[in-house]
Amino acid sequence: WYVSLNNKYPKPMKGQHRRVVMSVQMKAKYSIVEMIREATPVEIDYCKLVYCGCGRWKEDHVQKNISKYI
Repeated sequence: WYVSLNNKYPKPMKGQHRRVVMSVQMKAKYSIVEMIREATPVEIDYCKLVYCGCGRWKEDHVQKNISKYI
């Protein structure tokens, strides 16, 4: 799970046919992004992604980390 501070999210790279993002919850000032794989440094910089944890949406550590940034 990542929080995007500028409402952008990673798109598939050239040569990739599978999805990179499982789900996106778009809000006015940020987006919550669930990804299939770890974000690359370029994606982190471009989309202003902040890592919030690995696991299911309702897990405590994911919710705690997401609440820090929203």
